[in-house]
Amino acid sequence: MRKLCMKVKTLFAGVLQCGLTPQKLSLTLCLGAAAGVMPLLWGTTFLCALLAAKLKLNQAAVQAVNYCCYPLQLALFLPFCRLGELLFPWGPAVTGAVLKGALHGDIGASIHLVAWATLRALGAWLVTAPPLALLVYPILRGLICSRTRRIAGAENA
Repeated sequence: MRKLCMKVKTLFAGVLQCGLTPQKLSLTLCLGAAAGVMPLLWGTTFLCALLAAKLKLNQAAVQAVNYCCYPLQLALFLPFCRLGELLFPWGPAVTGAVLKGALHGDIGASIHLVAWATLRALGAWLVTAPPLALLVYPILRGLICSRTRRIAGAENA
């Protein structure tokens, strides 16, 4: 366990020494994670690339965080869909008959079902993930800044 902690510490120090300031690193982590859990299974890579270019963040770091969040994105897809159904009750309901038709090859029902579920899930994501990222950013920035000072102090001693 101690060996793993030392490896993580070395990796963390290396990331901070490769040009990412604590502010940029915390922004990269927050934006990459928030975009990475977006219930849009085909668009997060493109969205992260746009965000990184617009905010002048390290593309590789943002994409790495995005890809690390992929299992979480899959795990949160259904909860976002369910929350979206609660928050946005309009549109077609996902009934057993519609689901049965989609499972038995009704392409129209499948596309319709997936489109509405994705729209509702995106709405739920908009209500939850960006505000959470805004709350986590200053906390993470503070933690990274204090850790950077400790690492710099240890190297100077």
